[in-house]
This record gives sequence, structure tokens and C-alpha cells, in this order.
Amino acid sequence: MDEPRLELDFHQVFERVTDAYVALDRDWRYTYLNATACELFGRSAEELIGRHIWTEFPEGVGQPFQLAYEKAMAEQRPQQVEAFYPPYHRWFENRIYPSADGLTIYFRDVTERKRAEQLAAGQHEILEGIAAQRPLAESLERIARLHETMNPGALCSLLLLDDDGRHVLYGAAPSLPDAYNRAMHGQEIGEAHGSCGTAAWLGERVVVADIASHPYWENYRQPALAHGLKACWSTPVFGSHKEVLGTFAVYFREQREPREEELHSIDRMLSITGIAIESERLAARLRERNRFFEMSQEIFCILDPRSGRLRQFNPSLQQLTGYRASELTSLPYREFLLPRHPGDAADPMLVCGRCGEQIHEFVNRCRCSDGSERLLEWVSFAAPDGLVYAVARDITERQRVEAELAHASSHDPVTGLPQYLLLGRALREMLKDATAPVWVLVIGLDRFQGVNESVGHQAGDDVLRQLAGRLQAALAGQQSQVARVAGDEFVVTAVGLSADGAHALAERLRAVVAEPVEVSDYRLLLTASVGISHSPDHGSDPNNLLRRAEAAMNQAKREGRDRVSAFSVEQMRHLEDRLVMGNQLRDAIRHGELELHYQPQYRAADLRLTGFEALLRWNSRQLGQVPPACFIPIAEALGLMPEIGQWVLDAACRQLRAWLDRGHRDFTVAVNMSAQQVQRPGLAAQVGAALQRHGVPAAMLDIEITESSFMENVWRVQRTLAELKALGIRLSLDDFGTGYSSLAYLKQFPIDKLKIDQAFVRELPADSADAAIARTIIAVAHELHMQVAAEGVETAAQADFLAAAGCDELQGNHLGPAVNVEQAGKCFGPVRE
Repeated sequence: MDEPRLELDFHQVFERVTDAYVALDRDWRYTYLNATACELFGRSAEELIGRHIWTEFPEGVGQPFQLAYEKAMAEQRPQQVEAFYPPYHRWFENRIYPSADGLTIYFRDVTERKRAEQLAAGQHEILEGIAAQRPLAESLERIARLHETMNPGALCSLLLLDDDGRHVLYGAAPSLPDAYNRAMHGQEIGEAHGSCGTAAWLGERVVVADIASHPYWENYRQPALAHGLKACWSTPVFGSHKEVLGTFAVYFREQREPREEELHSIDRMLSITGIAIESERLAARLRERNRFFEMSQEIFCILDPRSGRLRQFNPSLQQLTGYRASELTSLPYREFLLPRHPGDAADPMLVCGRCGEQIHEFVNRCRCSDGSERLLEWVSFAAPDGLVYAVARDITERQRVEAELAHASSHDPVTGLPQYLLLGRALREMLKDATAPVWVLVIGLDRFQGVNESVGHQAGDDVLRQLAGRLQAALAGQQSQVARVAGDEFVVTAVGLSADGAHALAERLRAVVAEPVEVSDYRLLLTASVGISHSPDHGSDPNNLLRRAEAAMNQAKREGRDRVSAFSVEQMRHLEDRLVMGNQLRDAIRHGELELHYQPQYRAADLRLTGFEALLRWNSRQLGQVPPACFIPIAEALGLMPEIGQWVLDAACRQLRAWLDRGHRDFTVAVNMSAQQVQRPGLAAQVGAALQRHGVPAAMLDIEITESSFMENVWRVQRTLAELKALGIRLSLDDFGTGYSSLAYLKQFPIDKLKIDQAFVRELPADSADAAIARTIIAVAHELHMQVAAEGVETAAQADFLAAAGCDELQGNHLGPAVNVEQAGKCFGPVRE
């Protein structure tokens, strides 16, 4: 009677969760949705329960989500993925948690964060282009594309008001048809002159939700509708003096009214659009020396360095400083136009105060009447009469935004600590002094993912902030610094330490992490694993030191966590060996270093040859013979198995054809397929092409796969195996009994043969448990109409036992080791005429 209550309480908990929460079974069908999820999808729980999840997701959203699901199920640990959902015009952060029954998914709305990140990064790039005086068309196109990226479906058009203020000219519209842009170029402004002409005329936003019926478009709707444009909202772009510079318009291929957030997004782009236009105009007028005073849209003035007074200025200087005109003419300009750096005594105006000096550019500080300061960017030159003609613009806000962007790009937004970029620079500077070792400590929080799962990401961020403060406090007074380089990893760099001192520092940092953390309503106890590396013994490059300290940290985790581990010579040798082996392995096929050996397989009843298993060997030019146990894991880690596997398949089919041509019959050749190959689309087509290329009967090819291949993506493997089976080839399940050993696989997949792993053969017939397991596997396989083969048969006693138990096929060194092609050919015996 308690279980229904527990389930009810469980659902009540998730009904209080502010995030959308759904549960799926292993067939991807909804089993539960909380109220937030139902509201998000616009459907009731009754409508969705039992439905397949992909029927509810638009095309393009499911792919990253599905990949995260597959990884969660394969690794049996949570995954996180972000995706844009067009129907809702929102970004969501999905946290996926696997379980025995399927998986659960949380949806968190991160739209504002994503939009802020996109806007900050995009505007920073645009400002850099403006500062570098790139062409206006390039800046406007970047602005348009940034807005379109942040507002999918919007087609952005930027028009410029011409010099006479009566027509709008093409500025940028990268997503609109060229023919339409040409038609709108030169459009006269005025009321009822389309959205843009009207907005420029009225100086206010014009929203047209239906071009086909709106009176403003009576004379312009034909080209718009001909190109599928059905709505247009246009907003005037103002300059620093509130004059109209142009229009910022967005078109849509559907009739629609704007949402509040869409209008806000447009407004956020107007300022940088105005800056781009005004900057271009400023630079253009600067080139017209005879019209110098007309080039500035902001501050211009004439100074007399000899008297230290202003001779002339425009009202913008009064507006900026707050001084009255009489004060500006009576005060020495050096009292409010100050050097950029307080300790600098030079007057930048005097630098260019010599006749014939070229145009001078500089930045200084302007002290306003209220005591505040602004940064001014100047362009000036000295005239023959000794006066300085100068134009300035207030760049205070731009400098602040750029400083914030620079800080955000190099510092962790949660803890405020430096990120990897700054860490690498600092570490590189430390390494310039070769007289003292530089120590790198990687601090990995143990099982930190559980904190986010139990108390939520907001509380998890609070924990990280507290830990960052503790680590900084523990380093006070030392030549060291701390950075955050990953979700649950911190890095400390230090100089001036002995080996004992570095180890003591690591223990101290581990101890401060272990102190209880009070966050929200929780009291958490955390531990950390710390890895240590140092120069010059472990390298003199920042990347090497970081990589080796992280390897030591991972070793500490493998040894039980909550401990300190120093990088060892053995670890360094192992990492270097893997690196060297990986580099050599990439070219092994091209250099002809791979070959196949063939181990014979015999019928258990009469020891008649039934075929061979093709086994990969690598004879490296530089490393010599490399055991498969060494290079196969590296090939899998580097993603090389599909390429190597294709070579193995082709080589095995070529050899099979050669033996057929010599008259040999009634045998098969088995080829191993890695999990990467089985999971990759198009495997059946590759196998079919190899069979056809070499003229090999499909029934003579036996493909062996392991149980681990099934766990990556069951439905995809099921489809791939069905396609392979349709070709007519044989399928064997290798190493049976050592993996997941689910009998469901034997029912779901078209397996022809089970191969008993040698782990169960090694102690036969003496070990009663292994004997029972072997008999059971044989019995189950025969009931399912499958053959059974045993691997690793090393003795006659093992062979006799397995034959008596009903095993169909034997393979092992007792009957014949894996040998090269020439020796394998001798196993056939004389060819029958």
C-alpha cells in the first residue's frame, strides 16, 4: 500500500519544480510530464503520455538532443545539451539523466543568457571593426547578421538616409533578394512610403504586420509580395544629435505582429548601428581637410596652446562637461582636459602643436563640472597660425563595454577567477625564468555532478564561489594564483616552492575543500583530488604541465579520490608512449604497416577446418611489433577504427577470394567490427561493396561484434545488423558472457553464433563454475538455433570437455595459433579436385 503513495509524493515533488521535467521509457515514450512541461509543449499530460518524443520535436532540434541521450545511456551518467526550439523561439538547457527504466529530462529556459552572450560577442566584434575603420558596408552586414542570428526568421535591412535627407539608400540586407534591394534603393521618404520611408519621415517606429493590406505599402507591395515578404517593422536610427541617420528594418515571410522581446532586441542594435554610421561619416569628413569643422557629429574645438585657452567649440562640449560657455573660455583647458594616465605630465595637445605636423590621434580625460570624468578620443592637427583644430568623441561607454567584454572573455562568470586563456599566459611568463621550478596543481572536485543533481545548479554555483574564495585565501602571501578551467576543476600555479612545499600546499588546498560548505538550506561535505606537475622535470610548456597535472589528478581519483598524487616518471612515459604511438598509428595504413594474421577454427566433433578469424597486427617501422592490446584502445580513442576496420574488411575479402581461386571451399573468414564501426551509418553498404569488389560469396564472411557494441544505441545497431543479415553474411557475438550478457540481445538480434569468452575456458574442465557456465551457454544457444564456438582453447582436456558438452566449434593455440597468410594456407591441406 506504500508504493502508490511514494509515487504520488515523487510526482508532487516534480510538480513543484520550476523547470520543465519529463520522464521517458527505454522506447523514447513519455511516462510522466510535470505541469511546467505541459505548459511548455502546449499539450496536456494525457495527450502526451505514451507518445514518442521525436514526434513532438521539430526537425533539427532532435539531433544534438539524441546524441546526448545516446551518450547518457552509453556512459550511464548525466549529460547536458543546449538547443534552440523554433516553435517557442527560446533556448533551453536540457539535463538528461539515465536510469534503469529509461531517462528523465529537465528543460531550463536559458534564452536571455544565450541572447546576452550572442549580443555581447557580436557587438564586441563589430566595435573592433569600427575601431579598425573597416568599411561601413561590412559593419552594417555584421550588425544585420547578428540580429538575424538572435532572431531566427527575421530578415534584416539597414538603409541610410542620403545627404539631402530625402531618400533612403541601400546599406546592408544580406538575407533579402538582390532584386528587392535594388528596387528599394533610392526610395523617397514620406508618409505612406512603405515602412522604412515612413519611419524615416516620422522619426518613429512603423510596424506593418500585413504588407498586402496596409495602406503604407500601396505603391511598394508588388516587389515585396513577389519575393515572399509579408511583414515589415522599421525603426529610425538616430545620431548623437537625434537626427535620423537611416532605418533598421526587419522583414518576415509571414504576417505577424512583433513580440515585446523582439522590439527590445531591435532597440539594442540601434546604438551600435548609429555608432557605425557616424564613425564612417566622421572618418570621411576627416579626409576633407577644407571642411574640417563639419566632420564631427560630436565635439569640435579650436585651442591655442600658447595661451592655454579654448578659442572656439561647439555646444556638445558644454553638454558633456556641464560648464557654461563663459567658463570654458575663461578656464585654462589643462584644468579639465587631462592626460589619460594621472601620472603623465605631458600635454597631448602640445605634441601636435608644431606647424606641419600630421594628423594626431590620442585619448585623454575630461573632468566635468560635477567632478566626474569622461574619456575623449581626439583627432587633431596644428595649423600654420599655431592653433590646434581638434575633434573628439566621448568613448567612455564604449571603453566600459569593451573592458567588460574583455573581462568576460577571460574570466569565469560564476567565480570571477581567470579562465584557461589568462592561466596559460601567466604560466608562460612564469616559465621564462628557468632558475626556479614552476608548479601546477589541478584540483578536481570529487563527484561534484551530484551536487548539481541534488541541490540544483544555482546552489552548485554558490558552492563553486565559496570554494574559489577559500582557495584564494589559502594562497594569500604566496607567489601563486588560481584559475577555473572546467566545471569542477581549478588550477593553481606557483613558484618558489620545494617538492615538500608543493605537496604541503596541495594538502592544504585539499583540506580547505573538505571543510563543510553552507549553501541555501544545505550543508555539504565535499572532497577533492589533487594532481601535481612541475617544470622542468615534467615539461617547460604550459599545455604539457597542465596535461600532466591533470593526468596525476585522474590517477588520484582512480586510487580512491580525496588524495594528492604527483605526476610520475612512469605516467609521463605512458603518456608519451601513447602520444608517439597515436602519431605513428595515423600513418600505419598509408605506410603499409598493417597486416592480418589468421587463426584457424575447427569443428569440435571431428576437428575439421571450418574457417579462420582475421586478427589485426601492426608492424611499425619505428616501434616494431606493437601488440593489439596496446594500439587498439589508442585507435578507438583517436576515432581511427572506422578507417582501420575498412582496411581489415577489404584485406580479409581479398584474401578470401585468393583462397577461393586456389580451389579451397567450405570455409569462412571472420572479421571483427568495433563499436565505432557498428554505430556508424553505412556499414552494410561498405560490407556489400567489399564483397562485390572481390567477388566473395556473402555466406563466407562472418562478422564478429562484441556485446558492448549494443549499448551505444540499441535501435541503430538493430537496424545495422538487419541490413548486414540481408546481405547474406553470418553474424557472431564475440566474448559472450563478459559484457552485459543480456539474453534480450539473443532474442532481438539476428545472431548466428555465440563465442564463449576464453575467461570461461581457461580453467576448464577443473573449475566447476566455469563448466556450468559453458554448458548453460551452449544449451541456451542451441535452443535459440545458434552455433557455439569456444575461444582460447589451450589444452586437449579443454577441447575434449567442450566437444562433449556440445560445443560446435573450437579456436585456440592448442589447435593452431594465429599465423601469417602463407602459414594459414597450409591449414587447408591438399585441394580437392
